[in-house]
Amino acid sequence: MSYGKAVEVLQLCQMMAARHQGVTLQDIMDRFGVSRRTAERMRDAALVLMHDVTCWRDEEGRKHWRGHAPALPPLDVGAQDMALLHSAAEMFAQIGRQKDADRLRALADNLLAREEAVKRQRVEPDLELLLEAEGLASRPGPRVRISAEVVDALREAILMSRRARVHYRARGYRRSVPLLLEPHGFLYGLRPYLVARPAGREGFRHYRLQGVETVEITDEPFTRDGEFTITRHARRCFGTFLEEPFDVVWRFRPEAAPDAAEFVFHPDQKMHWLEDGSLEVRFRAGGALEMVWHLVTWGDAVEVIKPTDLFERAEKSRRNLAAATSREWANDRAAEQARAEVRRPTKA
Repeated sequence: MSYGKAVEVLQLCQMMAARHQGVTLQDIMDRFGVSRRTAERMRDAALVLMHDVTCWRDEEGRKHWRGHAPALPPLDVGAQDMALLHSAAEMFAQIGRQKDADRLRALADNLLAREEAVKRQRVEPDLELLLEAEGLASRPGPRVRISAEVVDALREAILMSRRARVHYRARGYRRSVPLLLEPHGFLYGLRPYLVARPAGREGFRHYRLQGVETVEITDEPFTRDGEFTITRHARRCFGTFLEEPFDVVWRFRPEAAPDAAEFVFHPDQKMHWLEDGSLEVRFRAGGALEMVWHLVTWGDAVEVIKPTDLFERAEKSRRNLAAATSREWANDRAAEQARAEVRRPTKA
């Protein structure tokens, strides 16, 4: 039986259970637009699933069937199931399908409302934490390969507020190093990152998800930073590079302004139309290098008003990134040489 037919049989079971007078073959033919022979097959399939079925004839001799709908196993709805529905709703909203997004959110609320109160009390905090920790973005173009097992383990560590022992290969390294992290959330983009605090240290760092090779959830709990939310953290950055925020003002020429008005460059942006048809966009964030990368796509259609030294800031970020990579390569080579010295046999 095809999936569609199976759904129709289940719908027929609901009809038989809902109608006090029961369902006739003609009712089945009218409801599903099928022939009498198909209606008989559907009835037979439904009767197998129903229980306490009764059959009676009316004054015109037509048979009616009524019964109780099949007892289906209860749904085991968890925080991750709810997060998937909300994430899908967010995806629909981002592409302009607001009605579909609202229907998915209503479905999620309906499913959660059917759960027992005790389970709701357990699922709701987990769901809130997952949705807060997991920003959703879907972008076309090149993507890095990320291990599903790694992401699942890190999500579990976030939910449990447990430290995670990872083997992490930083940019430029040939080998991974062990780290003990306190994971707080994810930033998704062209390069997805884990936002985590190194155990025993202050402040958050971004770790490339493709650089995380293995994850082991420890028994060590950690106290989440009460001031941290992934949304607030993300607002500090234009992209995923972590820098101190600064004031930004971009002015788009009249011919590019309508297109620019459709962009969300930053969640806190403010737009101001000028008399000549130009559009000014203002926000505060860090990430000069990624800003320049984006501005290149606009060509000469945009003018940077603030900061006046944006391109110098970007060049400084590029040099810092290159220097950090060089240091990492040097440290990696030094460590490799030290390990070779240890392995080298001594002469008698």
